[in-house]
Amino acid sequence: MRTGFAFAAVVAVALGGAAIARYQGDEGHEGHEGHEGHEAHEGHQGQVVVAPALPPPAAPNKHHPAATTSTALREEPRVAIEVPAVQLSRIGLLTAHLETQHVTPSLRTVALVQVDERREAHVHTRVAGFIDEILVSAVGQPVKKGQILYRLYSPELVSTQQEYLAGREQGEIGRRVAAAALERLALWGVSPRDIATLRETGTVQHSLAIESPASGVVVEKAAAQGIYATPDMHLYRIVDLSTVWVVAALYESDISIVKRGDAVDIELPSEPGKVIHATISYIYPEIDAATRTGKARIELSNADGALKPGMYAAVSIAKDLGDVLVAPADAIIDTGTRKIMFVRTSATRFEPRAVLLGPRVGEGFVVASGVAAGDDVVVRAGFLIDAESRLQAALKSGGGPQGHAGHGGG
Repeated sequence: MRTGFAFAAVVAVALGGAAIARYQGDEGHEGHEGHEGHEAHEGHQGQVVVAPALPPPAAPNKHHPAATTSTALREEPRVAIEVPAVQLSRIGLLTAHLETQHVTPSLRTVALVQVDERREAHVHTRVAGFIDEILVSAVGQPVKKGQILYRLYSPELVSTQQEYLAGREQGEIGRRVAAAALERLALWGVSPRDIATLRETGTVQHSLAIESPASGVVVEKAAAQGIYATPDMHLYRIVDLSTVWVVAALYESDISIVKRGDAVDIELPSEPGKVIHATISYIYPEIDAATRTGKARIELSNADGALKPGMYAAVSIAKDLGDVLVAPADAIIDTGTRKIMFVRTSATRFEPRAVLLGPRVGEGFVVASGVAAGDDVVVRAGFLIDAESRLQAALKSGGGPQGHAGHGGG
């Protein structure tokens, strides 16, 4: 970058304008030519003409302090300007021609294999007592629904069995007491087999079996032989891994275009070359405050157990946005309150336009409104054009000069 150009950039940032005029005295440097034609007359050299303004934001309501913003938050107004072609060539201005494109972006992100939360079971004792015997004793051990996990000795269980045996021999009222005792045993999680044994043998059992409520794999275990277990203790966590979730991270800029039902391709580092085809089943409603990402859930069958919770995965989401207008990212100026572009409306005239942007696609953004196909927008030296636009808007609003003799505002 040439010295004159650098000096002009500093002036533009520090003073907020007059950047383009700095090139007038830099006759010794040869500027870069833009790709647009610049048929300027010598009489135009060194002149900047103010054209109609882009309306500034509404003034704060002085009767309502809450509506007043600080100077730092107010956006400077901008106006359309005319810049002589000789100066345009010196600042190296370039424009891009906007066209409608058929956009099919492929979003690639990372994901984590997680358990299906709907297939988890937590085991607590429903009555306090001592664990007499552990039958499922290790994390990772597979279990079946109804399989005995441990046997529990509890004075309440013993007394309830005795109540049942005594009640069933005492006529109608006793039978009601006995039925209530059996119901309590069932509600406390005593296995149907132990209840049947009690009824058939009429013998009180010292400890009773507690069964697994679901099939799956033990992923957490706090139960141990001899401990005194209470209902608040988390004894087992059992997960059915026949189905797992792959939870993918979504950048905020991508969330708006990713939908439930979108097709995805999943690759696992543990199985290079293998691609799993699936669809998104759910988009989570919140954004992670720390990572600024959302989440999408993909459900996968895992009958062979190859997918293990905690595994990383790479997810590709193919999208078809159809025919949309795309503008280069370099054409967009973020003012802090809105996004604008400078549109070249003639060889030497530039007009600021407020634009509404859609998702990012590659090196550009989908444009929803503000510019149209066929417009030429500034993609290089735009900050100099913007600085001059703001300066001339300030001069115009303050009653200052709006151009040199013979060049009125457009």
